[in-house]
Amino acid sequence: MENISKNALFQNVSAESIEKLMPCFDMKKRSFSEKDIIPTAEGTKEYVCLLLEGAVSVSRISIDGSLDLLEYLEDTGVFGAAFAFANREDEFITVCEKACSVLYIEKQHITKRCSNACQHHTQVVENLLQLMSNKVVHLTEKVDILSHRSIRGKLMSYFRIQSTKQGTLTFELPFSLLKLANYLCIDRSAMMRELKKMKEEEMIELDGRVVTLL
Repeated sequence: MENISKNALFQNVSAESIEKLMPCFDMKKRSFSEKDIIPTAEGTKEYVCLLLEGAVSVSRISIDGSLDLLEYLEDTGVFGAAFAFANREDEFITVCEKACSVLYIEKQHITKRCSNACQHHTQVVENLLQLMSNKVVHLTEKVDILSHRSIRGKLMSYFRIQSTKQGTLTFELPFSLLKLANYLCIDRSAMMRELKKMKEEEMIELDGRVVTLL
């Protein structure tokens, strides 16, 4: 499980300290196949989930049953934490997009300090708080994007955010155009027509998932 040390939850925690934390946190590894639903809670147990490899999508289930994509995570993402602390897992669904391995940590093992009160445990708690803070920023960005009424407005707002994050006018989308439509809560066909117009008006260049702002 070499990817554990690369996960943001264990930032500034040494490999030796992670080894000590594994029995303390009672970590359990599970594997999932493409299209599997990944649980983040079982009965009264709620988990913080670490993606060791593969990819998952986290979506909100709308009233009409459609999925509103919130996050697309690859390799070393963390999911389930927000649900574990908000007790609202039933409104969300996590799907395995590419065969993945997930490390499960029961919430109580993180929030309840062990008898040793070790410093690396404190660091993990601080990292978890930072991760959840980052997710709040991410969701705030999405609210800003969706505040635009037109499809073009949503697209350009999203593209500008991605361009700023990657520090370049040419960047690769983190997911497919289908998932982009889901993320922006717009019809895919209508989005594709708008992208075509934006290319014709020389606002953008689009090559697969690579976008260039002109």
